[in-house]
Amino acid sequence: MQIRFRGDILEIEDARIIYRNFEGVASKFNREGDRNFAVIIPNEEIKDQLIEAGWNVKVKPPRDEDEGPFMFLPVKVKFNNRGPSAYIRSGENVTRLNEETIAMLDEVDIQSVSCDVRPYDWDVNGKQGRTAYLQAIDVIQSIDRFGDRYAQEGKI
Repeated sequence: MQIRFRGDILEIEDARIIYRNFEGVASKFNREGDRNFAVIIPNEEIKDQLIEAGWNVKVKPPRDEDEGPFMFLPVKVKFNNRGPSAYIRSGENVTRLNEETIAMLDEVDIQSVSCDVRPYDWDVNGKQGRTAYLQAIDVIQSIDRFGDRYAQEGKI
């Protein structure tokens, strides 16, 4: 994973994402309608860069003494006049996703993800923080050899 800051925007290349809930399904950890996912933070250096820049990185203790801490950045997905732009590439085909179709990202096998995240700095009753919102995402779907063959032949 590589990160870059462009103004307040956090640009992430080759991310691994977890806790995918692009549909906004209610669960023990999620209210109905709240769309979100998390980006795995692979090392302490990136974690430190993000925290220094004000991002709300979550750090869980290691489950095993041979492992490092489990680190991730929660990202909210909210459709409004500021985005997000979402694209999925499957073989040679590129599809722009919208509020109705983005839920497909919960189910597809992902080869790679790049995304831009914008901050929302809040101050409520003396408490302050930063929430990460998806601005744009580019997902490359992992397809099997048959899907790739038929896509190249123009049959799907």
